[in-house]
Amino acid sequence: MKSNALSFITALFAGSLILAGCNQTEEQIVEEEDKNNPSTEEQRAETEETPEENKRITEEVGLGDTRDLFTEAYGENKNNEEIARFNGDSMLVEFKTHRAVNVELQFEDMEKEMSKEEVLTFIEKRIPKDAEEVNRVKDENNQREIIEYKSKLLKETLSEEVYEGDEPGTFTVLLTSSEEDYVSATLSIGHSDQGA
Repeated sequence: MKSNALSFITALFAGSLILAGCNQTEEQIVEEEDKNNPSTEEQRAETEETPEENKRITEEVGLGDTRDLFTEAYGENKNNEEIARFNGDSMLVEFKTHRAVNVELQFEDMEKEMSKEEVLTFIEKRIPKDAEEVNRVKDENNQREIIEYKSKLLKETLSEEVYEGDEPGTFTVLLTSSEEDYVSATLSIGHSDQGA
């Protein structure tokens, strides 16, 4: 009789362990999936070698520069390999082949307030040094401005594949403003698909 009760308790305990293992939270499952299925960029980051030439093509680290240069200039990435986060929430960076192909700047999250002129200077320092403006368009309500550029340095630095059909060496700055100030800017390779 005792052995039957003991086996019943053992079976009950084993069953509860199995059930406990099945009752993972969704968050735990997603985290496990993330570990088991890394994003394409995370896979690339692990398999692609860091570019041998780590030269900066901007005055201050920015579009087209390497992941290592961003870490040196702005500290550790506070997000993941796919979309890196620097300077608190003020700078989001997407990398391909270890180089920045998209840099989003949030001016409201920066430590100091900047005038429109200071914002433009801030951006100029973070685009390739040899950038030539080729087109500029404002929307009707003047809240968005699209500036298209070309850069030989960017063309030489990034592989043609990352442009996904756009002309190598081209990039766009999209400025978004409130009534008085610039709120954000997106620096991205290729031409704008925003109607410019």
